[in-house]
Amino acid sequence: MNRLSLLASLSKGSEILCDVGCDHAYVLVDAIKYHGVKRGIAADIGEGPLKIAKETIFNNNLSDKIDIVLSDGFKNINLPFDTAIIAGMGGTLISNILIDGLSKIKDKKLILEPNNDAYRVRKALLDNGFIIIDEFAINDMDKYYEIIVAIKGNASYNEFELKYGPILLNKREKAFIDHYKRLYNHINSIIDSINNLDVKKGKMELLDEYSKIINE
Repeated sequence: MNRLSLLASLSKGSEILCDVGCDHAYVLVDAIKYHGVKRGIAADIGEGPLKIAKETIFNNNLSDKIDIVLSDGFKNINLPFDTAIIAGMGGTLISNILIDGLSKIKDKKLILEPNNDAYRVRKALLDNGFIIIDEFAINDMDKYYEIIVAIKGNASYNEFELKYGPILLNKREKAFIDHYKRLYNHINSIIDSINNLDVKKGKMELLDEYSKIINE
């Protein structure tokens, strides 16, 4: 299963799926066609992506089931939905979208796929009354991705869990372990050539963290 198919599959059980930063709208189309979602909202900050999304939706005969909304995050989304996907963005941007749109998502299921800095996303969820109910690690087209699923609830995560994923650490999926093995091996191969003591210290700390993940 590729990344987009996995994202769509996680919407199963939802009535109305809102995809913020929908790009080509492939996830929405897949969710409605194959996972029982009844309606969708394709939202993006750019008119260009929305034009492409509209073509995808039209070509799949779903124009009557997917609304298209020009919106910065959730700001212009006033239609009802029960699940939101935010994928393919940096962790800082996703965190800002979540915090800015808190009034519209506080009782929704969230499916999040940050391209980087997943720590910020998990911290934003923790700080704003969400609990992580599942996480997935996947390799797609030689790139590593992590997906976070959250709902309203109270949780307690330590810094290590926020950084690497409380459920990922427990599930220990092959893609997850292999990713940190690669990072460990890369740093280990260059550590002796690093002369800056502060940089070297930081890299050594990462080696310790990666070692805990790999060898737990």
